[in-house]
Amino acid sequence: MRLAGVGALAALVMACGRSDPPKLEVRALPAVAAANGNAARFQLKNVGGQTLTFDGVVPACGCTGVSSLADTLAPGAATPLDVRCDPPREPGTIIRELRVRSNDPTGPETPLRVTLAGPAAGPQPAALYFGYVAVGESEMRDVVLPLGSGPVAPPPRPDLAVEPLPVRPDGAVGIRLRFTPRAAGIVRTSLDLGPNGGALPVTAIGYDRLMAFPPEVRLPRPTGASGLPSITLVGRGAAPLAIADVDYPSGVSGELRTIVPGKQFRLVLRGRPATTANAAIRILGAAGDELLVIPVGGAVRPTT
Repeated sequence: MRLAGVGALAALVMACGRSDPPKLEVRALPAVAAANGNAARFQLKNVGGQTLTFDGVVPACGCTGVSSLADTLAPGAATPLDVRCDPPREPGTIIRELRVRSNDPTGPETPLRVTLAGPAAGPQPAALYFGYVAVGESEMRDVVLPLGSGPVAPPPRPDLAVEPLPVRPDGAVGIRLRFTPRAAGIVRTSLDLGPNGGALPVTAIGYDRLMAFPPEVRLPRPTGASGLPSITLVGRGAAPLAIADVDYPSGVSGELRTIVPGKQFRLVLRGRPATTANAAIRILGAAGDELLVIPVGGAVRPTT
């Protein structure tokens, strides 16, 4: 009789457990790889005693669930949910709140809170790189200005031009910067975006008859290894490229090797410049004309 009483009690406890309603428990998990563009990952678990039924995920402003959600969860079962969000446009911390609809009687809409870090106050992107652009041709880049930016100052160079862009549907204001190189060489400058915009760094490379990869020689540190990088030289156009001589700065020597006759060469450099002030490697043509100037140590020869 005593054993029978214990069995009846256990059966009663099990029956009571099965009568508990479904209950959704949400736990934040480490976010998935940023390469996936997902902002957060959650674990949804049924900690109740009956089957949990889902009725979907209500998206927030710019945030939505991207992984498939099971229709039901048995008691004790769990499932992950990935959330993807558009990056905030405003600086500072922003919280987005999605909601999971289920048959949990205590919380038919359970919140999922995602914390997003807005961009730092400043233009987007924070710097512009045009890459290689042929002399006489143009390349354009668009910039979104920070809120409250004043008038953009005229570009400091004649090969750069600023055009205003129409106000976007979200209220953002931007500009279009156009680079039209007038001479071969690397350009490093900055654009004044006004009191609240700050300075926008700009890098561009103009090329004409000859392209150099990389376009400049950067020393890793003032002292140390004497090795310098090799430079690949590629001729532009149908006519064969003729390089008659290379003028090196003091302390640097090199060897010009032919890769493809009349088209591609490799300049193997040795040594270290005595100074990086206005140091440059000059590539000379058959007529003694200057085909290209390659700055050394970050020195950039003005092209204006």
